[in-house]
Amino acid sequence: MLNYPESDAAVEQAFKEWLHSGEPTGGLTQSIELERSWDETPGSVTLSPRYTFAHLEETPRLTAFLDGVEVPLDAPVRLEPVHISKPWGREIWYSGIEARGESRVTGGNGSLPLSHYLALAPDRLCCGEPLVLLKVLDPHPEPLIGELYLEVHEEKREVYVVTHLDPGAWPEGEGNIRFGVNQTVRREHGDDDNFRAAYLHAVQEYLHIRNAIDAGEQIDAEVERRARTAMEKFTELKTLKVGDVVTVAPGLPHSLQHGVRVVEFQTPVYERHIISFAQKVLTQNHWDSETAIARMTLDAPPEPDFVELEPGVERIASFDDFNVCRATLAPNAVFNLPQHIPYALCIALGDGIRIGPLSLGPEEACFVPHSALQSPIGNVSGQTEICLVAAPEL
Repeated sequence: MLNYPESDAAVEQAFKEWLHSGEPTGGLTQSIELERSWDETPGSVTLSPRYTFAHLEETPRLTAFLDGVEVPLDAPVRLEPVHISKPWGREIWYSGIEARGESRVTGGNGSLPLSHYLALAPDRLCCGEPLVLLKVLDPHPEPLIGELYLEVHEEKREVYVVTHLDPGAWPEGEGNIRFGVNQTVRREHGDDDNFRAAYLHAVQEYLHIRNAIDAGEQIDAEVERRARTAMEKFTELKTLKVGDVVTVAPGLPHSLQHGVRVVEFQTPVYERHIISFAQKVLTQNHWDSETAIARMTLDAPPEPDFVELEPGVERIASFDDFNVCRATLAPNAVFNLPQHIPYALCIALGDGIRIGPLSLGPEEACFVPHSALQSPIGNVSGQTEICLVAAPEL
């Protein structure tokens, strides 16, 4: 997670003095030490941005120049995603800052790492709050190969919005997510401790076969299939269609299935316990089955509870650390962001979404800093379009 430097004070003071001076332009150059604590080899980097102050259409504007790239500090900025390969497909990160990859911000004459942009003025940009992680999960369309880890989290909260179902994988237009435990099988065991023990035994039986396969042994395909089926009967499959929303609370076992593409917003922490996986795990050398099954939630998850904030705008997820809204905008309709939130992350699901000076196409995203929350989200197309928005306290 980004340790924000204290870079705002001098900039804000100089900006305030310029506003009172009556001068047409102003500026400041300073040195910023950014601690890159998320790198595999943590260290610091020195940034030397130059800030300029000027009026744009009678509105005072603060702009930063860093490494030859110009970025506004009072306007929405486009996010450049980074693609992260996975055994089951890929993740596309729009607001990721990790050793595995870092998203970027588009500016004039190039782009900047997201962490460098945020370090320029963290109070002005995001009130010093960590950014929600916005990404797309894009699994392979083949069964088994395209199924994500079955895992649980202790802290992380996630929201999925289904945007595409591979027609070859799901010709009827309905896909799946493995989601929670099978309540019928739970009742059959009579006691929850017995249920957990039986599930763990089935997982360990499959793990033995999985380890043999990964070691190069020839295992009969039917033996593998039966062990996997015995393990999977303990969990539930939930049907998904395009537009469906899935809320993943801590402790809930879940595994998105092949060919189901989703936009995801999540708590920006990296932690998980893997229960099982039908492939070789490449990101760690073990499963966490015993811990995960002991701590997983057994009760059936509730259905998402949507709250209409205004016509066409509904809150589709509400967590302690962030909320997510879906704005379904008719042609020329506008959604005004609340002014109390620290920032907003926005991703368009179709053409025609415009936020301030930015036009967004399908699965294009932007960051709206606190200083630019007056920028409305509008639909400039001739048909209804959807924009997803996430922020703390939204």
